[in-house]
Amino acid sequence: MDDMTDLDALVPPHEPAEDTLAFAGKAALSLVPVVGPLAAETLAHALETRQVERQHEFNVAIAQALTDAISRLDEAATIEDIVGSDEFIAAVTRAQRAAAETASHHKRQRLAAAVANGGSWAPFSASEREQFTRLVDEFDELHVWLLHYFADPTGWLQSRDLYAQHANLMMGGIDGPLGTALGVPQNVWRGPVGQAASDLDRTGLASIPLTTMMTPQGVFAPRTSEKGRRFLAFINEPDSLSANPPASL
Repeated sequence: MDDMTDLDALVPPHEPAEDTLAFAGKAALSLVPVVGPLAAETLAHALETRQVERQHEFNVAIAQALTDAISRLDEAATIEDIVGSDEFIAAVTRAQRAAAETASHHKRQRLAAAVANGGSWAPFSASEREQFTRLVDEFDELHVWLLHYFADPTGWLQSRDLYAQHANLMMGGIDGPLGTALGVPQNVWRGPVGQAASDLDRTGLASIPLTTMMTPQGVFAPRTSEKGRRFLAFINEPDSLSANPPASL
């Protein structure tokens, strides 16, 4: 498979020729009040143009994700076998639908990774592939970040010079360091984190006891399960220390 490492080059380029005409038309229309059928037609064309662009961007993301996953694929499989399989087409169709419904760039990247790792060629069991693909669609940024943070709380805090302020802790809960990591008041993060932690526990990806008092060893212990780590591998995000918390909760 060495000769197939630039799969994104195989994705047909987006041709914006018609878009150029549309932009020229919109420039002329900028002098016209935005009312009536003409404005509606212009808006419809702009929406269609953006949808086509988004679809092309997602196809490129799929190609790049599959390129990244090649080193982990079964050597007996070829790219032709993969992209020509019913499994791959089904995975692409499912992911395209979900990608069209999200405004999150990160989620679209994870959906692309789910396609790349979503078939029998990937090093995941059938049940893992089915569950992980569903969770990529269901989870938001907070779910995924919690998996990253609790893979190595000490390492994550140390990498940002946030560990020292909790180094002398005698007894406490994980909520103190977690709040420091999130950088927002507890009344802001408690509800969303509580719900996300419950979801992660229900799916077996992590166990995050937000209200339990414990020793420092417990406070900074990893809480992401092996299954949770495999989920992060499934979405091509193995580097937990570089994961930043969500910009908003």
